[in-house]
Amino acid sequence: MNHNIKKILPKLILFLILTIVVVIVILSLNDMKEIGHVLKNVKWNWLAFAFLFLILYMIFYPLTLFILGRSKEEGNIKYRDSLMIGTIEYFFNGITPFSSGGQPFQIYSYRKIGVSLHRASGIILMNFVICQIAVVILCIGSLFFFNELTGGVAYLQAMIIVGLVMNILIFTIFCSVGLSKTIRRILSKFVGWFLNLKIFKGKLSRFVSAFDEYCAGAQSTFKALLSQKLKFFTCVLLKLFGLICYYSIPFFILLSLGIDVTADKLALIIAMTTFSIAMTCYIPTPGATGGIEFAFRQLFVTVIPAISGSIATSGLLLWRFITYYFLMLVSFIVYLIFEEVVARRHKREQREVEALENQEILLQNSENDV
Repeated sequence: MNHNIKKILPKLILFLILTIVVVIVILSLNDMKEIGHVLKNVKWNWLAFAFLFLILYMIFYPLTLFILGRSKEEGNIKYRDSLMIGTIEYFFNGITPFSSGGQPFQIYSYRKIGVSLHRASGIILMNFVICQIAVVILCIGSLFFFNELTGGVAYLQAMIIVGLVMNILIFTIFCSVGLSKTIRRILSKFVGWFLNLKIFKGKLSRFVSAFDEYCAGAQSTFKALLSQKLKFFTCVLLKLFGLICYYSIPFFILLSLGIDVTADKLALIIAMTTFSIAMTCYIPTPGATGGIEFAFRQLFVTVIPAISGSIATSGLLLWRFITYYFLMLVSFIVYLIFEEVVARRHKREQREVEALENQEILLQNSENDV
């Protein structure tokens, strides 16, 4: 078994256990026969549109990494590599608490294809900030539907406000990490203090200066990317388009369940999905499992009061399957392909190096013979 797969196996098992528990709880609170009847009569043409919009999301969402990875000074990162590294994020976000595993693994993946650590970190940090900008824009736009989303329910109002504040806070923190020298110095001092603790017996102190250089390099890359206004705004627009495709999926799921929702409800449903995800970002379970299902279902029922519990639950299960489990499966397959592509690339490079070394040896031997 691949060493990396062994390392992620415990997280994957925890994710599967949580998923099974949540599905059992959801089904136990509803009429399973009625849910089965609803799902049996799904209109597949509308469900196909849901998958189409998921594919559009998967195409446009990683494009920002490709654009951010283009540089005259440091060389362009291949589109295929950017697409695979961008797609890998879904799986590792899905199996880690607070959806925090995607970005570190993307940096690791960049390192495997020869991108410097500080450049990889700067690209991923900028990509994350761009994503947060797009999310905050959609959250603020969704506030126009605040009363329709909450229906006057106090706890939904509180959850939406907390979710918006949390996303703005996350955006502010990561911008500060990318721009502020003061934050960089604080981080460096903290890491220096930590690595010089007695328990490490001075063995890690040599990494203090390396960490400071890494932070300086990452900030330099971040600032350079931020200064390229056209590239920056293009990335924000691409992220917005990708997220809008993703947040539109429940609209087609409703149509597939026979709910007569008109096109004028699309913006409201995008707002509903935006806050379903935004207001559960602080839930520490992998992929916000448990919390996001609750939030989505409650907003679903609030937005469309006439909808029955079985239809709401069926919609929830379809939405979660398409946008989370199916997406994670695709992401995991892409991760395996990426590992194979990188392994073959390294073998090919090694053979080329060995061939050059052999040529040099033959050349030296021929010179000696002469």
